[in-house]
Amino acid sequence: MDDTRRAILRWMTGVMEAQGWSAGAWARLAEVTPTNITRFLRDPARGSVPSAETLGRLARVAGSEPRFLDDAAYPAVARVPLLSVEQVRDFLELGRRAGEAFIAAALTGGARGIALDRPASRRAFALTIASSSLNAAGVLPDDCVVLEPLDVLAPQTGDVVVTVGDGTVCGYRFFPPHLLPVSTDPGCRPTPIERANVAGVAVHITRCLRA
Repeated sequence: MDDTRRAILRWMTGVMEAQGWSAGAWARLAEVTPTNITRFLRDPARGSVPSAETLGRLARVAGSEPRFLDDAAYPAVARVPLLSVEQVRDFLELGRRAGEAFIAAALTGGARGIALDRPASRRAFALTIASSSLNAAGVLPDDCVVLEPLDVLAPQTGDVVVTVGDGTVCGYRFFPPHLLPVSTDPGCRPTPIERANVAGVAVHITRCLRA
């Protein structure tokens, strides 16, 4: 089997195992014909390789793509959707499986994606910070922060967590029993954890330096 086929096979089987998808389920989500996947999986050495269009549709649903280059030189890229406050509130009401489907649908439904050069869970997402509550710690308004939900990554003391309120997205340091701001704004005050709507633990941050 050549390296191209091996890379596609490794990616396909990895996605199906991680997502718990059958070939048919993945094909339905991507709106492609299941035989485009099954013919190759049955005989990856000689079966028909899915077309570029099919691979593109599968990749958009999966949030990842085949790696044809050396992973040591070019790390794998994951993609998470940038959600609105309203979307995050809806997401936080969902169970694990429904939440994964929600994130996958956001990625395929036109939501802006944030690329990561590291693995992310199937429920990871991004939010835009809308306060100065962590500006003294280097997290500024309009920064995009990638979050893992609390049931995926439990916060540890000192971690950055992000809360959502009425149109606000604030970052804090996690110091139980409070969430502490690190800010030059005197109006930013500690918040009791039990009163906060914590969306997740921050694991990555991106910043646009020029519009």
